[in-house]
Order: sequence, then structure tokens, then C-alpha cells
Amino acid sequence: MSLEDEARQRALSLDRALSERASQIVMGRPTGVFLRLRACLEHQASKLKRTEPDRNGLVSICLGPAFDKGPTPEHFLFDSGTRLSFWLMLHEENGESSLVAYSFRYWLPSGRSPEFLRFDLNRESHPDTLKEPRCHLHPGLDQVRLPLPVLDPFEVLDRIFFVIEPALLSQ
Repeated sequence: MSLEDEARQRALSLDRALSERASQIVMGRPTGVFLRLRACLEHQASKLKRTEPDRNGLVSICLGPAFDKGPTPEHFLFDSGTRLSFWLMLHEENGESSLVAYSFRYWLPSGRSPEFLRFDLNRESHPDTLKEPRCHLHPGLDQVRLPLPVLDPFEVLDRIFFVIEPALLSQ
């Protein structure tokens, strides 16, 4: 077996473990998740949107544009000049919801490096798990995907609000 084949096997094992972890994250009712997110986002909570469950029980919660092409009034704006947009998909069943997917897009002010951080949990595994792990971080480069453990969406927001943003403000 080649080194690349071994790397692909490790990536496939990691992706299977990530999928198992994602399926274990129970979020409560989508309405409760929406209200918790609204409380986290306090003064800009009116920007948060939620869809009703579709016929498959999928609910989306989003803030800001789906694709970031620059600052908009829909973004969550930080004092540092950073902007945040995100979406998450939940599967609602029997009064509870489980995490399906998310994407958190955190854009730093102009001239900062990296330009952005994007935390993604894909809905499904990709055929090439070495290049596209199910859960990953884009560290300012769209084509680079570093594997991450599956984080609860509130854990992602915790890192943004209480770790990354304060570090930017202290520079």
C-alpha cells in the first residue's frame, strides 16, 4: 500500500468517526436552538432566520448571506470590523433535533491575515475524505480543508466570541 493510500485510509477512518460524532449531537427542538442562538447574538438577533421543517424534517437556521461576497447589513458585525454569517441544518424528529450540517463564515477586517476562517460540517461524507473531510476548517484558503472534530454549533460560536474575537481586539 502506498503512502497516499495509507493517508486516504486514515482520512476515511477519521471521517467515519466524525460522522458518528455528528449523529450524536442532539440539539433539542429547533425553536429552542433558534432562541438560544438569538440570545447569543443579542443586539443583532433580528438578522437570524429559521425555516419551518420540510417534509424530511429538515430545518435551516441562518444569519447573513449564504455566499459571502462582501459586507452586507445581514451580517453579524463585530466591533473589530469582523463579520459573521452562518447556516445550520437540523433534522427534527419526535420533538428533538439532531445536527446535520453547518457552515460558519468569519471574515476578518481588510488587510488581516488570514482573510477568513470557515468552519464546515458537510451534510454527507465526500468521496475523497483526504481532501474534503466531513468536518473541517478553511484557514483563509478555500481549497485547504483541515479536519476538525465535530463541534456543537454553540462551541463554534464560543470560539468565535470568546477566543478569536477578543484576540483580534487585543492586537
